[in-house]
Amino acid sequence: MTVILQQMFAGQFLDSTIGKDFLTFMSPENLLIGVQIMGVCILLIVILIYAQLLAKKRLYFYTERIRNNIEVWISHIILEESVEGIEVPKKFYRLLDDPKARQVAIDELTKCKKNFSGLVAENIVALYNQLGLREDSLEKMRNKRKWYLQARGIQELYLMDQKNLLTKIYRETNSKNEFVRSEAQIAIIYMTGFKGLRFLDVISYPLTLWQQIKLLEQLRLFGKKEDLSDRIPGWLESENDTVVVFALRLAGEYQQYAVKDAIMNCLVHPSDAVRTRAIKTLIVLADEQTPFILTGYFSKENFDNQVHILNSLASIATDEQEVFLEKLLDAPDNIIKLKAAVVLANNCTNGLAILEKRAAQEPEPFERILRHVKTVK
Repeated sequence: MTVILQQMFAGQFLDSTIGKDFLTFMSPENLLIGVQIMGVCILLIVILIYAQLLAKKRLYFYTERIRNNIEVWISHIILEESVEGIEVPKKFYRLLDDPKARQVAIDELTKCKKNFSGLVAENIVALYNQLGLREDSLEKMRNKRKWYLQARGIQELYLMDQKNLLTKIYRETNSKNEFVRSEAQIAIIYMTGFKGLRFLDVISYPLTLWQQIKLLEQLRLFGKKEDLSDRIPGWLESENDTVVVFALRLAGEYQQYAVKDAIMNCLVHPSDAVRTRAIKTLIVLADEQTPFILTGYFSKENFDNQVHILNSLASIATDEQEVFLEKLLDAPDNIIKLKAAVVLANNCTNGLAILEKRAAQEPEPFERILRHVKTVK
């Protein structure tokens, strides 16, 4: 480019072949053609965007029209004493020839099923079966290539109480896809309650924290607390660490005092997460022996779990832990010193006096620790 510019300024550019080609390319006629092509491209893009927006608008209004019609018909049908024997309008069946309309009908029925119970809920399920919509959901569940359809199909089937498909849904509780297995696990609990937890015996994929929370919420809907003491010990020996963590959550949530020995065995588990949850579960099930158990395992734990133990001792430590806590004032980490000092001052009769003596002997850091303890005491 530098050479061309030098040639131009030297008056040689116009005489060269490159110069002539450049002037031909940049002629007014070629520039006009280029502007026209660009204008056509912009116009085509605008038309394409407009066509897409128009198609979405038409689909929206079409779907809304279908939804309004289906809502009216469904409301009339499900409020009858029994769906059996009711003649569904032929116009309704003709409308359901459209796959979009069938999906809208499924969506409306599942929404109604969530909001009603008793006879109305039974009529919703009966209508779902009578209209053949069960097959649509089943076809989605069989779709292994599109996980989102498979998960949606499972959700539709369990919301519609299709308990005769429990075996097929149960197979998906260990699906390779996180969302499919999550939906299947929720489905099993939804339809069978605490018995559905048997999938914990077989799953090899991790139970995420979010999934554990969802499963616990689903179990709470059943109200009555179950005795899980015969099953939790087996889950605590699972090779899947997340299953062990969830079993510990269940033990704490449902006050399974009978499995405390099995929970104590988890204090030496190779997983930090399991040991942390075991500590928290023991606190929930705490008795007079719990402080001794936690202090006994303290030195074997990592820093984070040591902090968890000291935080837990704040609510259960007594004078019997005074010697243990006083020794921790010599710990190399100042956070451990501070945590131990707080428990010592608040839970032991001579705790504050011990801290004052240490502050006099070793002003740094115990004067600062003492001031902090007095502010939180």
